[in-house]
This record gives sequence, C-alpha cells and structure tokens, in this order.
Amino acid sequence: MSFESGRRNSNSIMVYDLHSLLPVTEIGHNEIYGVNLDSAIPATKLRWISGFNLVMATGSHSGPSGVSGNIKLWDIRTGRAVWELKEKVDRFADVAVSDNMSGLFKIGVNSGEVSYLDLRKLEEEKGSSWHCLGDGRKVMNGKKEGFGSKIEGHGNQVFYGKGGDIEMWSEVVMSSTRRSSEGLGDTVFRKNLMGRVKDMQGSKVTNLAFGGNKMFVTRKDQQYVEVWLSPGRRL
Repeated sequence: MSFESGRRNSNSIMVYDLHSLLPVTEIGHNEIYGVNLDSAIPATKLRWISGFNLVMATGSHSGPSGVSGNIKLWDIRTGRAVWELKEKVDRFADVAVSDNMSGLFKIGVNSGEVSYLDLRKLEEEKGSSWHCLGDGRKVMNGKKEGFGSKIEGHGNQVFYGKGGDIEMWSEVVMSSTRRSSEGLGDTVFRKNLMGRVKDMQGSKVTNLAFGGNKMFVTRKDQQYVEVWLSPGRRL
C-alpha cells in the first residue's frame, strides 16, 4: 500500500502480510524538501508483476510548471528500485501493466494515445523508448487529450477508457515473413471499440476494474456501475 503524510512532505510504500495484516517491510520512503516535488512523487498506482517478481509504482503531479511523473519497478526482496523512468515527453495520464504481454502501457496526457514499452527490453532500450500504438503525430501536442483517462490490463488485453468509449488493445501474432515485409517489430497490437453503437459517446469513463470474467465501469456524474461480461455480452 502507498501512504502519504498529512503534510504531504513524505511518502512510502508498505508491504503487508495478507494473513496477519501486519506490515512486513517498507520500500520507497521519500522525504520532500522545499519545492523539489519531482524527486519524491508519491505512488498513486501499484501493480504486482508476477512474471518478473516486481512491483510497479507510478505517480504524477500537476503544478504550475506542468505535469510530471515517474514509473518505478521495485524488488521487494531487496527494497530497491531496479528500474525508473521520469517522464519528460507526453507524460502519462495513467499506466497499466500486462504480465501476459510483458509490457507497460501508458496514456499520454497530451496525445491521448496508447504507448507500449516491452518489459523484456528495459536494459536494451534504457527505459526511454515508448512505442506509440496510435497516432504518433499527436505526442508533441499540448491539448491534454488524455487528461483523466484510465487504462487497465487484464489477461491478454488492455482496456482504455477514452472519453465515453472503451477501447480494447490486443497483441497480434504475425509471421516473421510478414513482419519483415511490412517493416514491423516483434510485437503488433490491434484496437477494437467495445460495445454497441448506442453505447458509444456516453459519459466519460472514470474507472475500470476487473474480477474473474467481468469488467466494472464507472462514469462521470453517473450513480450506477456498468458490468461487462466476457466474451462480448454486457449486463
């Protein structure tokens, strides 16, 4: 669990034993001095990556100088961050991790587009190479099209609440011959819009959560929860 002090000048991540509910260890303790907020942004999203035995911690801060954020991968056995990325271009509105696809996915706060980073190539890419899955020309715009957007990974897909619509991104397996002829890399993703025509352009999606084969969706200014049932039927 991520904690921030009442005065907002310190924060940390605590690891608890699920059986006893007692704290086991503390990682990522930060103290903020002065106005240097970028050095100790509290984690607002935590996800366990079982395939790598790491915890993903992300946090962002919006201030007079704009939006800043960072992503860290923690090894709870050593209490050390094994990888860190401080966003400088098209900072993220939200980040998701997919264990099945071994990747990080972010929504660019400026572009509103989905970008992908291969967890298996962090050392090779030095954590700096996001691959935009949408319109890469929008990465440098300042319209904040992704502000407040939500993205979550579940199984072999990633789900993105884009305004009032829900996009589903899936990994596509391609032959090496086709990848070579089309100049594509090892990983290719395809987007599908979920729901029926009358479901499109509803109130803005504010949260996505999963349980078993169901997806739960909340929307801005709405007092109900939508329940989507796999493979394509909505309750």
